[in-house]
Amino acid sequence: MPKSHGKNEIYLGMTLMGTTGLAMGWVMHSPLLMAIAGALGLVVGGFVGWIGGRRYMLIICLGVLIGTFFGYRTGDQDILIIAAGSGGAIAGFMGAQLEQFFNRH
Repeated sequence: MPKSHGKNEIYLGMTLMGTTGLAMGWVMHSPLLMAIAGALGLVVGGFVGWIGGRRYMLIICLGVLIGTFFGYRTGDQDILIIAAGSGGAIAGFMGAQLEQFFNRH
C-alpha cells in the first residue's frame, strides 16, 4: 500500500483534475458534462494526490496546456480537444519517466 501524503497534496490534486474536468465540459458547451467530468476529476485527483503524484500531475497539466495552445491556433474545436488530450497523454508518458528518474536512489 502506498504511503499516504498530506492533505495539501490531496487538495492540489482535486483542484487540478477537477478544474480540468470543468474545462472539458465548458469547451463542449455542456453543463451536464461539466458536472460529470468535474466530479470524476475530483475523485481521480484526490486519489493521485493521496499517493503523492504532485510533480506528475503538474507535468500532465503542462502538456495539456501546450496541446491546447496548439489546438486552439488551428481554429477547430475537434482538433483542440484531440490536441489537448494528446498533449496530456504524451506528457503523462514523459512524467512517468521523470518520476522514475527523480525517485531513483
